[in-house]
Amino acid sequence: MRDELSVKSLLFSRAYLIAMACGVLEFLLESAFLPAMKQLHAVSYCGLALLVLGEVIRKLAMVTAASNFTHNIRRTRQQSHVLVTRGIYRLVRHPGYMGWYVWSLATQLLLVNPICALAFAYVSWRFFYERIRYEEWYLRKFFGQDYEQYAQATPSGIPFIA
Repeated sequence: MRDELSVKSLLFSRAYLIAMACGVLEFLLESAFLPAMKQLHAVSYCGLALLVLGEVIRKLAMVTAASNFTHNIRRTRQQSHVLVTRGIYRLVRHPGYMGWYVWSLATQLLLVNPICALAFAYVSWRFFYERIRYEEWYLRKFFGQDYEQYAQATPSGIPFIA
């Protein structure tokens, strides 16, 4: 499973690179034409705090799940594949996704980019909504009632995704 880690694991898709380019463009344009907006230091500090929090949550997910953590959705159950419900997984079902979601929004708060913050919130939410539904279909197939009970008792970690 660790042998699956590669540059692809960074998840730098075309859409991701376009989104980040839009974030940089918004920052540059607003800095040039609305410089006072970029002086909202409280928003930047909040963004920085959330950025660190999102990264910590994601790393805790990786460490807790250990070899069960992968960037690829498993379609077949490996012999070593177990349902992880301890540590951060006690609090949320998808802490890796939650951490990335918080981190991505925080990048735009750090830059005080209101347009991209809203766009990132929506686009990231749509991505995780679809991915979680797809992944959980397999998790229910692999772990049956155990996963069903865990899913009912533990929030996904992404707002409005049951």
